[in-house]
Amino acid sequence: MKRRAVLGATASLVSLAGCVFVDGEVEYERGEIDVVVDGDPVDLEADRYQSEHAENYSIDFHLHERDEYWYMEGEEPVTFAEGIDLLPYFECTHENGVYVVTIDGTVYDGSDADTELTFLVNEEVVDPTEHVVRDGDDLRLEIDTDA
Repeated sequence: MKRRAVLGATASLVSLAGCVFVDGEVEYERGEIDVVVDGDPVDLEADRYQSEHAENYSIDFHLHERDEYWYMEGEEPVTFAEGIDLLPYFECTHENGVYVVTIDGTVYDGSDADTELTFLVNEEVVDPTEHVVRDGDDLRLEIDTDA
């Protein structure tokens, strides 16, 4: 999404509810995000995942309609795991060294022998509870199951 296109179209401004405007410019941090389950990408552009349609809307980490970026506008940056947990219909927990991610009610438990959760930032594996998301980060969550 280009800033001029966003600022130039009233319809686009509506889709930016929650973004901060400073001196007529949109101020936010953003980057790309992909979630892939068994080789199939989750359609993060689906309405139910967008901040505009979320009951648990968060400016801390969210998605907007019509683009493929994550946005972070809160006062404090979030970790990768916190960001995933803030998305509607997603949950990310970490207990006893094991990650559990729930997407649309389907649970992917890293303690299951047939489930592997891999969190990548800019193509490098990271601990999602340690990595604080920064502007331009390319986030990717890969979930592989033998089911």
